[in-house]
Amino acid sequence: MGGDGLFHMDRDGVLIAMTETRYSAEDVLQELLERHPDLLAGGQMTPEDPRRWALIAREHGVSDMEASGARWSIDHLFVDQEAIPTLVEVKRSTDTRIRREVVGQLLDYAANGVLYWPLGDLRAAFESTQRALGRDPVDVIAELCLDTPATIDEFFGRLGDNLRAGKIRMVFVADVIPDELKRITEFLNGQMAPAEVLAVEVKQYKAESHPGTVFVPMVFGRTATSSVRHGRRPTPDRQLLLERSAPETRELLKCFAELANELGLVLRETPRGAVLETRSKDPVAYIYLAVWDTVEVQLQPLRDRGWSDDADEVLQILRAMTSKAVTSKNPNLPTADALTHWARLRPVLTRIAALYEPNAV
Repeated sequence: MGGDGLFHMDRDGVLIAMTETRYSAEDVLQELLERHPDLLAGGQMTPEDPRRWALIAREHGVSDMEASGARWSIDHLFVDQEAIPTLVEVKRSTDTRIRREVVGQLLDYAANGVLYWPLGDLRAAFESTQRALGRDPVDVIAELCLDTPATIDEFFGRLGDNLRAGKIRMVFVADVIPDELKRITEFLNGQMAPAEVLAVEVKQYKAESHPGTVFVPMVFGRTATSSVRHGRRPTPDRQLLLERSAPETRELLKCFAELANELGLVLRETPRGAVLETRSKDPVAYIYLAVWDTVEVQLQPLRDRGWSDDADEVLQILRAMTSKAVTSKNPNLPTADALTHWARLRPVLTRIAALYEPNAV
């Protein structure tokens, strides 16, 4: 049957042997990463807390001194859900530079990017890139930060903090990662902190009689030390977050509790705040404690159930309550604005709860 030990079974139960196939050009792999960043295998990098990605830019310029033009350009600049900049350099295995030169090249980019990337330029590049991909930058950030909601301002503020602290990730990507590069990557990743260095091999497999392509990514460079260093953040101390929260956040929690008691809803505490939900566990809204101090109203679940008109009407009411940009899926606004407009927010939450349990509210 042949093949390289990888097989695909079609709908008719026919087993098709897949053969490893080299990329026709480096740009092909670059384009794949732009459209499908999951090929970076974020789940292999941190299995306990898989990385999610958003693209800031392709061929993003890197200067070697302040207020100068770009001397180099990085193939891809991604960011993960913790706002950690991730520099990606792509090479084919046939490129002899993949063995040593690419290491110095990426270290150059990282060292100078940390110093000379203006935060405003990174944000502008991100917004331009996402719009070119047909996506709303605000929605992209909302989807990326599922665990720690953030506005674009807040998210890029975190990114700036990470840059200043040197908390970045450097990733070599190729169809085949040479043993020499694997050893260098593992050594660097074991020594560097808080920066991280990894290599991702993205092999592709095809069959002459089969129209599809199979991609198999594999991450190299993780060490026991780096796994601990870059693992999941500890669960926050809720009481400490509560004490550090804005007064408006604490007051809004009381308003939510009173509303839950009146309507027969449930206000369930979470490590980072609380969720207002129906007795059937349908989410109505979340309150996030310090340092976020925000309220997130769950509109996407309404659309998923066919209540798009209701969701759109609620979205317009919420947007009128704050000067902050809010997403269309699960908009969040500062607790200070929510408390100021509680007389308008209260019926909105009641309306959402009534959609789920019309006979209970």
